[in-house]
Amino acid sequence: MKTRQIIIAIIALALPLQLFAGVLRGMIHDQDTGDVLVGATAVLDGTQRGAATNPKGWFTIANLAAGNYTLKVSMLGYESLTKDVTIPQSDTLELHLALAPSALEGEEVVIETERQKSGLDNTSTVRREVITATELQTKSKDGGLLSALTNKTGLRTKPCALCGSAGIGLQGLDPSYTEVNVDGLPVLSGLGTLYGLDGLSVSDVKEVQVTKGSGSSLFGSGAIAGAVNLVSARASLTPRILTNMSIDNNGKSTVSASASGLTGRVPMRLSVMHSAEPQYVDHDDDGLTDTPKYRRLNLNYGIDPRLAKGSLKLGARYYNEHRYAGETNWHTGLRGGTEVYGRDILTDRKEASGKYEFPLKGKFSGAVEGAFVNHEQESWYGATYYDAQQQLFLGKASARGEWNKRHASHVELFFNHQNYTDNLVLPVETDLLYNTPGATVEHTIHLDDSEKFTVQGGTKVEAWRDHGVQFIPRGSLVYRPNVATGFRLSGGAGFRPVSIFSLEEAAHAGFENVIVPKELAPERSTAGSFAVNRQWVNTDYAVTSDVSVFYTHFDDKVVLHYGEHHGETVYANSPEAYSLGTEVQTGLSLTSGWGLDLGGRVSKVRYDDGTGTFRNAEFQSVYSGNASLTKKFAQKGITTELSTGIFGPQYLPEGRNRDKSPAYAIWNFGLTKSWKQLSVSGSVNNLFDWTQPDDPYLRDENGRLLLDSSLIYGPQLGRTFSLALTWRYGA
Repeated sequence: MKTRQIIIAIIALALPLQLFAGVLRGMIHDQDTGDVLVGATAVLDGTQRGAATNPKGWFTIANLAAGNYTLKVSMLGYESLTKDVTIPQSDTLELHLALAPSALEGEEVVIETERQKSGLDNTSTVRREVITATELQTKSKDGGLLSALTNKTGLRTKPCALCGSAGIGLQGLDPSYTEVNVDGLPVLSGLGTLYGLDGLSVSDVKEVQVTKGSGSSLFGSGAIAGAVNLVSARASLTPRILTNMSIDNNGKSTVSASASGLTGRVPMRLSVMHSAEPQYVDHDDDGLTDTPKYRRLNLNYGIDPRLAKGSLKLGARYYNEHRYAGETNWHTGLRGGTEVYGRDILTDRKEASGKYEFPLKGKFSGAVEGAFVNHEQESWYGATYYDAQQQLFLGKASARGEWNKRHASHVELFFNHQNYTDNLVLPVETDLLYNTPGATVEHTIHLDDSEKFTVQGGTKVEAWRDHGVQFIPRGSLVYRPNVATGFRLSGGAGFRPVSIFSLEEAAHAGFENVIVPKELAPERSTAGSFAVNRQWVNTDYAVTSDVSVFYTHFDDKVVLHYGEHHGETVYANSPEAYSLGTEVQTGLSLTSGWGLDLGGRVSKVRYDDGTGTFRNAEFQSVYSGNASLTKKFAQKGITTELSTGIFGPQYLPEGRNRDKSPAYAIWNFGLTKSWKQLSVSGSVNNLFDWTQPDDPYLRDENGRLLLDSSLIYGPQLGRTFSLALTWRYGA
């Protein structure tokens, strides 16, 4: 009886503690990328209570007495965080915390943490999406960067079926409106965007940062649709090797290898990628290539010398390519002839870059960086010979940091040199020589201590020889009620002098029968966008959703008109033009291994044809979409993926047999089996063998081929099968 009374008394005392106990629950992010951190520890100081974050980035500490505590959050490779918290009685306190990566001193420690990509970075003031190296290597079918970005929402990477060039288009605009940076410098601009981007290996990239819209002054004045920043892979002392080999049923093959830390003395890195489509592919037996025949070589070298103060990063790249498309009985002896039609394009590109970062007083740091590029382009478009050279020199000195918890600034001085020459004989000058100095000032203000409201504004000032001093203001207003939710209103101006070599349409149409009635004026633009993103995470699933609307108004937008005669292309300024649209992106991942990504864009680009009549821009899809369904069998190391890219109708020039191209979808299926260091993957691309029904090739009365590039809107190549092998050594 006495024992029973003691038990009842203990239960009676414990029960109120359980009924009125509090719970501390939180999600921990990487401050720079927004990725959730797995394995971070959260401990209540002075107690034995703590927890580690699960695969979704959440930790839970239950059964806590109400009161004040000091929470300490830490993870190897990150600065620790201390926060005072108050646990409510019989309630749950939910936190969203961000850890800053730490700069480790002394002997190098290589840390590879398991991360789940969060996609949109809600900690960034501008709308930024981060694609990590792990995802890039998983998505790439051939070891190349562009194939890894295929079917990403809002990223247009569809290559030209004839010329083979491909860029990255954002917000419904063609790739020439996207600034492509390497470690913050616009190295891949002009010719480099169209002839050089597709030669990059995923092993050379640590992550891809995609910023949509023109809300940040830190990007160039020509970043009208947004910017893509490629963060280079880091050199290390620890040996790491990554190799990839792939081949498909047409004989297309890619071999890539990267190695880091082989000497054990100086952190350095070397990579090589060779890709080739060695033979003519003509499955429909019409005597014309279905896809370009090509050979590419990409060499990349990086070194990070150790310094007593600050950090230094040096790099160099060499890229060489030879691609051909046209009649299959063509050979190099027929270059420039009229009997057999072919497009033969040779590219030779050299890059060198360096960046030195150093601490300043307080929470400020500085950087000095520069890059040099020499790009040579030699091409034959049928009988037309095109020879072009472009040299770039980019230099920048910057300082940034926090004045206090609410104010931060970024200031930079820069100088851009660009020299472009070609052999085109036109009524207007096509050669360019720009020496453009400038400065950027950007300031960020957190309107409250909780950083729910943030205003970021700034301007870029550029001094152009022919266009005077240009002010390009940009800014963003952000409301973040919590780390999982964000509202962003962004806007800004754009300015870019234009020549036809920098336009994607020029690579698509070629340089035959080019007409430029008068000198092209610089494009000026004003853009705005509004975006809402939200994350829902629990122990069983994670959902991310993002919705945005965007609008850009242009003065003197350069447009391409296809003339009444096939093969004739006319470039001119439109007095007024605009683009507008909306974009939706949603992702779902389950702890069971299932994943679903859905996205779509509806947009239009219209321009005044000079008579006050607005026309639809040619080759701009009315809508596009993407979907990807994945299943991971973790214990067996197997991943399957079914994906599709949906391409809406594109407006075609007048005088063709249709006003719009048909809508179509390209389906792909992939299967990967992974072991500790080895993975094998197979894929079927263009699963349902769709090719465009319109023939872009015509014959004249003498039987000679005439190309109408305005009718190249979809793939000429049908279903393909590929096999890839990847081997990793080191962390």
